[in-house]
Amino acid sequence: MKKRLLASRVFNDTGDWFYYFVIVVIIYTMSRNPIMMGILSASYTLPGILVSKKLANIINKLNDRTSLIMFDLLRVIVLIEIVLTSNVWVALICVFLEQVFAIGSNLSFQRVTVDVVQDKEGLLKFNRHLKAFSNISRLLVIPSYLLLHRFVLGLDILFTIVSLFETFRIETTHCKSSAEDIGSLELKKFHFGKITKMILVFSLLNVFRSFVDAYGIMYIGKISKNVSVGYAALVFILSIADLLGSLMSKNIIKIENLSQNKILIWSFTSILVLFTIPSVIHNVCCFIITIFLIRLVLSILGLFVLYNMQSSVPEKIHQYTALQTMAIDGVSLVNSIAGGFVIQEIDIFNYMKIVILTVLILEIIIKNINTSNAT
Repeated sequence: MKKRLLASRVFNDTGDWFYYFVIVVIIYTMSRNPIMMGILSASYTLPGILVSKKLANIINKLNDRTSLIMFDLLRVIVLIEIVLTSNVWVALICVFLEQVFAIGSNLSFQRVTVDVVQDKEGLLKFNRHLKAFSNISRLLVIPSYLLLHRFVLGLDILFTIVSLFETFRIETTHCKSSAEDIGSLELKKFHFGKITKMILVFSLLNVFRSFVDAYGIMYIGKISKNVSVGYAALVFILSIADLLGSLMSKNIIKIENLSQNKILIWSFTSILVLFTIPSVIHNVCCFIITIFLIRLVLSILGLFVLYNMQSSVPEKIHQYTALQTMAIDGVSLVNSIAGGFVIQEIDIFNYMKIVILTVLILEIIIKNINTSNAT
């Protein structure tokens, strides 16, 4: 079952890599406007804020495997519509819907994972393998895009369908989530303790990932004439960073070290320092190298946070994952809305400095909040 679950998600993630790469290129080609790029970013961050909680409650009432299959089928339908449309606004609406169903798929997948992989060492190994194989497949994106361009979206549909076939073969040990024990997802049910604080800090640091996703291509366009090559190099190097992060996590994320906050503190400090460099030194190579290192740290930290949730709150994993999705997408949405306008008024380099200062202030606030509860 573990191998089928792993294969199912690797195929699913492979399709997603094609989708996320090509949709950015399409929108940027149609309008080189920072506000339009912000709207695109918002179209796949708003769903996390608006529907994560509702989706978690729906999954509570369904068979975990059934909900996973349902959401992936809906994703296939929306992806087909993106392939068929030539209207940018229809495409953006479809991006929004695709993200809604992708969130539902991820929440269901987390439930299936803690059901199928129940031992702690197995979870660490499963997470690491999933991350590694998914990022190896991501390396297919750039050569496939150069050959197929817009038809790359068809590969996303194909891989999602293959993922569905693998999901159909998975057997779970219980028919539905324990709704009677968990109750509905209400934010007031979450105590501000170790896990919640970890989620918030990780979500806050994801503003740097969000910046690259939304404005990385604009940073390169600001200082380089060859945008396509620069952006392709950025996507490729980020894939390598995520792959190395999954491999390095084996020696960093260990059960006996999970109670310590060293990984969290080290990650926060190193990311802030690294992001300062390209805001001062305006060079494509410098930008790509520092973003590579930031992504490497975020990749390791992401696995660290995921395992903490899986091992600390397995019965509520989809709910805490929903909380994390809401927090990350909330940060991304603020970046999408504010970033485009701020960049237009000043410039992208000064905006980067504003982001650094804002994150530092918010981290100080989070650190000073009482964290007496366990989770």
